[in-house]
Amino acid sequence: MQRRTVLSMAGATGGMLALSGCLSNGGLFGSNDRINKNGEIAITVDGESFETKSQFQSENVDNESAAFHLHESNGRWYMEGKEPVTVAEGIDLLPSFEFEMASGTPVMTIDGTEYDAGEPGTEISFRLDGEEIDPTEHEPSDGDELVVEITTEEEGEEAESEGEDAANVSDETESDSENGNEDENETAAVSAASAVSNGND
Repeated sequence: MQRRTVLSMAGATGGMLALSGCLSNGGLFGSNDRINKNGEIAITVDGESFETKSQFQSENVDNESAAFHLHESNGRWYMEGKEPVTVAEGIDLLPSFEFEMASGTPVMTIDGTEYDAGEPGTEISFRLDGEEIDPTEHEPSDGDELVVEITTEEEGEEAESEGEDAANVSDETESDSENGNEDENETAAVSAASAVSNGND
């Protein structure tokens, strides 16, 4: 897979001007032959959002790609290269992100941390406008909402622990209720025996 490319142009003094920002409406290069697509994006790991973190935005890195990039804190993806890219290729072009397929399952690395869907307890899903897709085959269209969701065993263990705690509380409440009923029954039995005894007297 071709890695991210830094676009540059010669400045008036012979220096190089790095791309920083969008090419929308002709943009930096005044070119009309480039793609101009964008849409909402959400990238989460165990519920934590990554798409708006500053280290992944074009404004804050020097290896951004016009083909697929993010802009600071607006939660949108931008595709402005000469050729469209698939979701997988786009994710791989983001700063500090990597994507690959290993034995038919997706593997993502975010800021040095690897998430392998082939490992027990780790799941990676990709959705465009709510429909689950194969990221290696689908190209996002203008306006598409892209959701990348990663869940790990750690999150599952926390949910399971919370469920067990709730079950324990329920069992304790039920046990207390049963004990209360037993106490009431014993009290009623004693009262009845006492009434019988008094009647015989």
